[in-house]
Amino acid sequence: MTMWIRLLAVALLASAPAVPTVAAQSAGSMADRIINDPRVPSLTPYGLNLPPQIRNDGGVQFGKAMRFTLSGHADFWRIGVITPTLKPVKRGDQIVIAFWARATGTQNGAPGRIGRVQLEATPVVRTIFEQSFDLSPEWKMYQLKGVADRDYAPRQLNAALHIDAARQVLDIGPVFVLDYGQPAS
Repeated sequence: MTMWIRLLAVALLASAPAVPTVAAQSAGSMADRIINDPRVPSLTPYGLNLPPQIRNDGGVQFGKAMRFTLSGHADFWRIGVITPTLKPVKRGDQIVIAFWARATGTQNGAPGRIGRVQLEATPVVRTIFEQSFDLSPEWKMYQLKGVADRDYAPRQLNAALHIDAARQVLDIGPVFVLDYGQPAS
């Protein structure tokens, strides 16, 4: 296993809110649960004429962020980022999407907004589970949990963040997709 995956796992353990059985996990087994490449340069943005720049930012895990200046739109899914899974997923596996984000420059100090974060099947997009998020102006890790509805091969799933839900300056940091396997019976 590469050193960067181990470093990601240790950093995730140190900063992430509790997810199923995290307290009992070692850094090595946490690294095994990461099923995507969570680094900001690995995110794939879409919906913009020019891709957003990757910025150095010491306030977020691993020091990199992707910045979007958004106007807000009813079709908020038209701009976003995706990260594919790189490992297989089994039906019934508990999946967690954990991501770093912050929003500034909102109207009248309102919270920022991500219209939808979802785990989706590809190449024909089908949502498996989803949630919207209100964002603070400070860096924070957000998460959602769900269950895989069937078996998937590597790259048949994406975590997708549909982000054009508010007038805001949105920074996206690392995006983790973690597979906690089958629930204990």
